[in-house]
Amino acid sequence: MKNRRLLILVISLCLILDISCSIAADKKNAKKSAFITHGEFVTDLVTAMGWDAGLPLKPREKDYLAILSGKRFFKFEAEKYYAAQTDNVSVRNYALLGPFSGSGWVSGIASPTTAHFKVLLPIGGIYSLTVAAKGDGQKWQVGGKEFTVSTGSKIAEAKVADISLNAGFQEINVVLPPDGAVDYFILDAPTLRAIAPIDGWETKSVFNHGDLAEVTVALLGLESNLPDDGKPIVFPVADVAELPVSAKITTVDYLGKPLAPKWVRADYRGAQLEVPFTVDKDGAYRIRVRALGDTISAEVDSDKVKGNGKPYLEWVDLGLFRLDQGSHKLLINLKTNQGVDVVEIAGKKSSPAEYMAVSAIKGEPDAPVKRTDLDKILASLVDRFKERK
Repeated sequence: MKNRRLLILVISLCLILDISCSIAADKKNAKKSAFITHGEFVTDLVTAMGWDAGLPLKPREKDYLAILSGKRFFKFEAEKYYAAQTDNVSVRNYALLGPFSGSGWVSGIASPTTAHFKVLLPIGGIYSLTVAAKGDGQKWQVGGKEFTVSTGSKIAEAKVADISLNAGFQEINVVLPPDGAVDYFILDAPTLRAIAPIDGWETKSVFNHGDLAEVTVALLGLESNLPDDGKPIVFPVADVAELPVSAKITTVDYLGKPLAPKWVRADYRGAQLEVPFTVDKDGAYRIRVRALGDTISAEVDSDKVKGNGKPYLEWVDLGLFRLDQGSHKLLINLKTNQGVDVVEIAGKKSSPAEYMAVSAIKGEPDAPVKRTDLDKILASLVDRFKERK
C-alpha cells in the first residue's frame, strides 16, 4: 500500500511538472500582437528619447507617464524623505512651531545637525527651490551649491534659489541650526508641453496613426502650424476677474494704449487674478494676454507658464494648450506694478486630418501602428526632435 501511494505521488508530480513546463514554453513562444499598444509606445518613446534617467529603479506605468506629462511641481514632505537610519533628527507631529503639512515635521537637536534627503526628479530643468523650515542660518546644499536661509522661530516658507537640476535622483541636504526644523520643500518649474494623444494615454488600447500624429505634433512642438479655427475670442480682464485688494482698475494710456476701456494693475504687493473662460469644443488653443511687465507668470488649469513682456502694455504669448470643451481657469500672477488689459483665446483646427497633415504621418488615422514599424518610427522622432519646451 505504501509503495502504491508513493508511485501515485511520483506520477502526480511528473504530471504537474510536465504541465508547468508546457505553460512556460507556451508563454515563451507566444507571439506578440502585430500591433502595439499605447502603453508599449509610452515606454519605448521615453527610452528612445533618452529620458529614462527620470525613472525609479523599478519603474511602473505611472512613472513613464509622469515624464511625458511635462508637469514639474514636486512637493516633498521632510518626514518621508530624510535618512531615518542615520540622521540625528526626529519626527514631530504637533503644531508647536505653527501649522504644518503632511504627517509631521523633522526636528533638529540642541546643536547643529544635518538632515539628508534623496528625491527623484522625473524631468530636469531650472527649478525654484522653496522650503518650509524653522531657524536662522540654515545651510541648504543642492546641485553642488550651498545656500543660507533664515526663517525665524516658527516654521515659515522661504525661497532658496533657482537651480539647474538634471532628471534623476537628487541629494538635498540641510544643516539645521540648534533646534531647527523642516516641514517640506518644493521644486517647481514651468510645465513643459504634455506629450500625449488628444484624448490622453489609454495604455491597453491599440496605438493608431491618428494617435501617432497627435503625439508627434506635441513632441516636436508643431501645434502652432495647425490652421486657425475662426476668429479669436478677446475679452477684458477687468470685466471678468474678481480683484484682490492689491489690484485696481485703471484707465491710463501712457504705459501703452489698452484695447479695453479699463485695465487692471497691481500695487506694490503684487496680485493674483483669476480669469475664468470657456471653450466650445475640444482642441488646441493659443492663449495670449496684453500685459505690462518684463516677465508674466500664469497658470492655465494648474499648468504653470511664463511669458516675456515689455515695460508697457504689449501682447505676451503664454503658449498653446490642449483644452477640453467647457470651463477653464487662467491665473495671472502680477508682480509689483505689473498689469493686464485683455485675454485672447485663439482656437486651432484639431481634427485627426489636420494633425496627420502637420505631422507628415502617412496613412489612415484609424489604422493601427505595426510592431514591425516601431523602431523606424522612434528613430525618425529622435532625429526630428530638437528641444522640449
